[in-house]
Amino acid sequence: MASLRSDKRQRQSEPTTLMSLGDDMLAEILCRLPSLPSLARAACACPRLRAVASSPSVASRVRSTSPAPLLGYFISVAGGAIPSFHRALRLPDSDVAGVLRRGDFHLAGLEDYDWRLMDCRHGLLLLTGDRCMAVFDPVANSRARIPHCTNVSNGGGGKSSFHCFLPATGGAASFRVLCLESTGGSRVRPHVYSSSTGEWCSHSLAPKGIRPPRRGDQHSFHHYLPVHAGGRVYWRTSAETLASLNVGSMEFSHVPLPEKLCRYFPYVVGDTEDGTTCIVSVSAKTAGLDIRVWFLKGDKWDEQRRVDASHMLGADRISAAKVCNVTAGVVLLSTGNKHKGLGYVAFRIKNTPGEGGTKLAEFFTSAGWVHPYFMAWPRPSLKAAKTTSESEQEGVAGLNKKKQV
Repeated sequence: MASLRSDKRQRQSEPTTLMSLGDDMLAEILCRLPSLPSLARAACACPRLRAVASSPSVASRVRSTSPAPLLGYFISVAGGAIPSFHRALRLPDSDVAGVLRRGDFHLAGLEDYDWRLMDCRHGLLLLTGDRCMAVFDPVANSRARIPHCTNVSNGGGGKSSFHCFLPATGGAASFRVLCLESTGGSRVRPHVYSSSTGEWCSHSLAPKGIRPPRRGDQHSFHHYLPVHAGGRVYWRTSAETLASLNVGSMEFSHVPLPEKLCRYFPYVVGDTEDGTTCIVSVSAKTAGLDIRVWFLKGDKWDEQRRVDASHMLGADRISAAKVCNVTAGVVLLSTGNKHKGLGYVAFRIKNTPGEGGTKLAEFFTSAGWVHPYFMAWPRPSLKAAKTTSESEQEGVAGLNKKKQV
């Protein structure tokens, strides 16, 4: 009896630590952290905290209260070089700095050097190489390799070209890859890969009235290239219309452009912070840099505001400014050549009409494809379902090893 009382007193005297709490209590504590970066930093401390932080209950509550911050931009250049990362200017938060230190934003963990960055969304990078494709999470430093779609001709060579995207999924543990193929017969066919099944699914060809995206570099035909916004993929087919693919239903349609959008007006389709599809156009005027914004409501465009963004740039760069990306309400402008590189400025447009935004990033880099990186909620380590060939190879390898023993 005395020994039982001694054991009880010893248990009562032991201090309660964070890791001695149950998962429900840990989830409640993580949900009360002040921001998404603080949650991501805590999730990197140990596997158990990461598992609790990436649970659906925590992820849904954090996404609704803490928007994903812009950490910087990845630049992918031709020739197979590893994409470079430029961090945003205004990142004084110590939690954000901790995430950048612990993550692999220079992609040092990639074994090969022939990767090309195709898309950057939901906190993930989609890369393609000669042998396979890869989905990479720089915050968690985890990756999942996936096979090329066998129904796409030699990875975009020959008479076919393709564009790849990371559409949204229902859960944090899974991902999808959308491959939009332009066939040699001037038709468009979508292919979708699911990490849950480990297989590609090819969908029907687009109707004959849907023309494929034009091919070109990022300077001459940038506004012709497909973009992913509001759960759809858009690309320009004529001076008056856009082609659209609903990534959920895989249905194609035409979307008329705003009537006031001039034939030669540079513009980019993107989305706002709440996911609303928008168009942002830029024109240099005598008085400054005029930015016009349209929101897509139903099947019609509604002009929301005009913003003078001349205070973001010097007078010598206004005439060369072109909009090249709009993601989550952040506009990226190219500002012409300077310091032996192409200049970029990023800013967020306020919701108040006529009010300019605050500069978020400014950097110079060689010509390349620029992708904004928004940190998403902590997710489990990336995993892709094994294909039949991979399972067979592992079985053969295991049998050979058993024979050797």
